[in-house]
Amino acid sequence: MPQVDTRLVQTAVIGGRDSDQPVILPEEPHNLDEFRRQFGTDRFWCGTLLGGCGEKLMTKRYETKVCHFSHYPAQDGSRSACHRTANGVDSADHLFIKMHVKEWLTQQGHAAQAELRSLNTGPGDAVDFWLRATQQHLRFELQPEDYRSWRRAADSLGAKEGHVEWVFGPDGPITRDVIARQGYALRVRCETAGTDRSVLIGTVTDKQPVGWAPLHECRMTTDGIVTPQLEELRATGAVRAGGMRNAPFPGNLPLRATELIFALDPGRQPPLSSPLTHRGRYLVPGFIKPTGSRILRAYLSLPEEVPAPTEHFVYRLSGLARLVITDPLDEPGSVWAVHADSLVRLNGLDAERTGLWRPSVSLPAAQVSAPAHTVPDALPVAPAEAERPSTVADQIRQELKKVARERTTVTWDELARRTGVDLSHMPDPKRRDLLAEVDEPLRAEVPLLCVLVRTPSGRHPFYLGAVLRKLGAQAPGSETALRRWREKEKQRNYDTYSPKLTTAQPPRPAHPTSTPAVPQPDPSAGWDVPPPGQLKAAAQLVKKLRLRLQDAATIRSETVEAPGANMAEACARAELHLEEYETARRWSPALRAWLNAGTAVTSDLEQAVTSAFATTGAAFPEHAGPTTDHTPPLTNPSTPASESIGPAATQADEPMGAERDAQDEARAEFQAIIDLIRTAQADEDVKAVEAGRHLAGPLYARRLSSADRERYTPFMREVKAWCRDRAPRPHVDPQLRRIQELLAMLRQDRETLSVEDLRRTLQDIGVLRRKLNGPLSLSEQGAIKRWHGRLTYRQRTETAHRPPSSAQTPPTRKSTEAHLAPTDRLPLETIDKLADAARQVLQDQARGGGGLLTWGELRHRMGGSLPHLHPDDQGELLVSVDRETPEGEPLLSTLIASADTSLHWLYRHVRFSLGRERIPDTELKTHWAAEVLRLRQIWRYR
Repeated sequence: MPQVDTRLVQTAVIGGRDSDQPVILPEEPHNLDEFRRQFGTDRFWCGTLLGGCGEKLMTKRYETKVCHFSHYPAQDGSRSACHRTANGVDSADHLFIKMHVKEWLTQQGHAAQAELRSLNTGPGDAVDFWLRATQQHLRFELQPEDYRSWRRAADSLGAKEGHVEWVFGPDGPITRDVIARQGYALRVRCETAGTDRSVLIGTVTDKQPVGWAPLHECRMTTDGIVTPQLEELRATGAVRAGGMRNAPFPGNLPLRATELIFALDPGRQPPLSSPLTHRGRYLVPGFIKPTGSRILRAYLSLPEEVPAPTEHFVYRLSGLARLVITDPLDEPGSVWAVHADSLVRLNGLDAERTGLWRPSVSLPAAQVSAPAHTVPDALPVAPAEAERPSTVADQIRQELKKVARERTTVTWDELARRTGVDLSHMPDPKRRDLLAEVDEPLRAEVPLLCVLVRTPSGRHPFYLGAVLRKLGAQAPGSETALRRWREKEKQRNYDTYSPKLTTAQPPRPAHPTSTPAVPQPDPSAGWDVPPPGQLKAAAQLVKKLRLRLQDAATIRSETVEAPGANMAEACARAELHLEEYETARRWSPALRAWLNAGTAVTSDLEQAVTSAFATTGAAFPEHAGPTTDHTPPLTNPSTPASESIGPAATQADEPMGAERDAQDEARAEFQAIIDLIRTAQADEDVKAVEAGRHLAGPLYARRLSSADRERYTPFMREVKAWCRDRAPRPHVDPQLRRIQELLAMLRQDRETLSVEDLRRTLQDIGVLRRKLNGPLSLSEQGAIKRWHGRLTYRQRTETAHRPPSSAQTPPTRKSTEAHLAPTDRLPLETIDKLADAARQVLQDQARGGGGLLTWGELRHRMGGSLPHLHPDDQGELLVSVDRETPEGEPLLSTLIASADTSLHWLYRHVRFSLGRERIPDTELKTHWAAEVLRLRQIWRYR
């Protein structure tokens, strides 16, 4: 059976696989018909210049979903292989820009040569235009580069071809640099216009919003592209002539170490002799990026004991930062450098945000001699004393950041156990002052950590508002507003310290032989849940690495001599590996690779610790070699024998310790599954959430402690409700639903039902059964059979007790109306009278809470005055009930439901008859449920 191509391809090329003539497929079916008449049906290709496979495409027309291109199936019926990553309407913007800009230049009298450029991402990373007559070069850079690569390209193109006009796609640090040189920068974007994409040019300045203008309103001059807004800026003197040949405006350089980012400049060499060089320090050339400012070239002065930074990483300055300035006698002006005590490496995500680093550019495979590790945030490469917390507030701040990375909250008792500080018996005023000190100084871009502290009942401390006022912020005016603000601030902490995995595809390595140690998630592979075995092995490895790092800390604290370089390097690798666990545990392939790499990391660390014990002469512990899952940390070698705890003393504590370790391990596994479920919920992946829920169930019921189960019970209930709300509901045949309603009516009115009503109801059921697409269920077939048997019994009984009179009294009009068959139609006057009584019943029902009513319940509430109606009369009755309902209010007939309390099939007919807005089929059930709630709210106070 041929497999359906589910890739929603919106762009293609016309003329062949290597064509550069793009086209966009309309999404609406009537537009697609016109598109086919204009272009035909077999001229479309998944072009190589789009990153596609080069095969032909066909157009797919749909009435209920978006129309799109589709690949033809392979000869064996399987889905054709195509590795194209961009399929949306913007996936061919580079071809539209190439086509429209070339036409625009031709209209202005310029003969231009256009060429597509790849910046290691795809064929459409940049578009170059070369104007031979004026010796000008235009580059439309649609994919961002890191600053150092762009700087090298700009210098090379400028030296080779003279003036280069840069037009950027997304905004970023590079546009800030261009603005600093010429006072403005140009950007480009495309907008859909039928089957075409029109090109817009934007002018970016520091003080004005981006002004977008169509390409045909711009001019090409000897100074470059001139937009209408740029002409106004030049008239006021706000921009400089000369473009990129200008020296940049001076940049502001605040000297707060935590706000300075540094990256090495591999193209510059450090000076051999400089008045800025001091004994015990060395100079490094590179780039400095202050927070909120542009990137600057600068020299960085570092102590000799700090390892030299490499071009593979981006760093944040740490310790005391100073600006060192000197006035050389033989040179005009001043020479300056930034003086820092140490550096802190940034992880890959934070480094990429600075604009100073891109994985495909800064980490080529040829320069990486070992498997690349994602560097954690705040890992010191200087002596450890520079980053150790000096106050209780510093310790609490560090622990609260760890809590944010775990995406949870903490009580004061738990915080006391984590920090080792007696916080449990601290008075509330002291706790309030501590939280205020943790979040000082108040900055808008930094979330407040104090919201992560909760009471044992899960609420925020009562003095949270006082903390905000102590920080100089205005606290919310009510308790409800404070709770809502706290929830938003908690989410800001989670997003800042534990960002979710992005769905962008990881950049491809420069050489196929270089693979990272921990792979990044592939969006085409979907959501992959790590199995419990992997999570358990990862928790054991994390525990083992932490114990070995405690051993290393014991050696550093109790020996005079500094540990060797091997142990320092092994500790750094172990800490890096521990930080990688926070990301790897959310994806099965990444966690598998993390476990494989962890074997070597653990082995190196154990060997380094064992060697360090032997070198320093400290007491050699029994577990310094190969460890087990429950190996205790190394004890202090200097502890006197009289104070040591012997086997007899520790034997009683071993079961308790083992149980606590098992609970900690289960909690870590459960938290990993929570992260996976949250990620899947954000992606609306119901199957993935169900898989995570099935993993969490046994762990929650059997291995978590009672306190942890109580803590995670709201989460389990929330996930269950989330899955239930999104569970697909089976389609019910209207004929089958009507049969079910009639059977429910028979069960409800069995005591008052006449023989004639029963006979005609069973006749209606027989007519409906013949229209069904499939058979009834066994229970429904049995119920119909039993009702036929009851009808036969009652007919025999009535015949036996009927008096033998030849002249029978004709029935009265009242009895005739009471036993009207459902197939007999009522006059409109009778329907209007019945509608008045039904309206009163429905209004009372809405005032009393808005419970749903079936037709049998409505008949019972009306005291038997409502006969069994023909389906058309039922619709007329409901229309008459709501004829006086105001336009903006829900219909009273919304309360009429089927026998299974689901949406009644007449609801759509009533809305149509009253001229209400048509609701699509896919949204009708949701709309009906919302209208029921609105009706209850409106009639509650009437």
